[in-house]
Amino acid sequence: MKANIKKFFIPVLCLLHMTALFWWTLPHSFQGMIAEDIQQTTIEAKIFKWLGFAENTWPALFLNHYIDITASQQYWDFFAPQSPRFHQYLSVCNAINTDNKSGEISCKGSVLFSNLKSDFDTFKLFSNSSRYYRLTETLINLNDPELLQAFTKYYQSHPSQGFSNNVSVQLLVHQFEMYPDLKEIPKSGYRIDKILWERY
Repeated sequence: MKANIKKFFIPVLCLLHMTALFWWTLPHSFQGMIAEDIQQTTIEAKIFKWLGFAENTWPALFLNHYIDITASQQYWDFFAPQSPRFHQYLSVCNAINTDNKSGEISCKGSVLFSNLKSDFDTFKLFSNSSRYYRLTETLINLNDPELLQAFTKYYQSHPSQGFSNNVSVQLLVHQFEMYPDLKEIPKSGYRIDKILWERY
């Protein structure tokens, strides 16, 4: 009986894991950007919409929860001998505020987009924080002006934000330098803010 359960459980677990990883790597992962950009009319858009469970949210919540619990969003750089020295986050601002004392740069007024959380100790279930973190790493490491502009313009012109294309916009990177061996350093690390791309 136990052998039969194992024969059934192991293939199901493998299938679940492969399905979750496949779903995780799809371009739909950033709020359906591709489907929205092509107005959800073409065959490609319908396929992305179906694979992304755009009309059926519970499978997306379940798979996202599974990815977070199993830490399947991790990548080799995290465990490599020369692991990343920074936690990195992005913010798209309509206006910015600079603290002359601390040097911190933050959004002033409305925030068009930000994956920077104020509480680093909180694990938020069913969130897209891991997806946005991976996207952040890619954008910053590639440092391609066209990609940075495209990312910023998407959130600047997104209908739900209510901002027109003629307003100023800044793309900020928030880096937190990690020193795991120093107990007096905050868990988030030293903060360094930079403007990656801006338009006036």
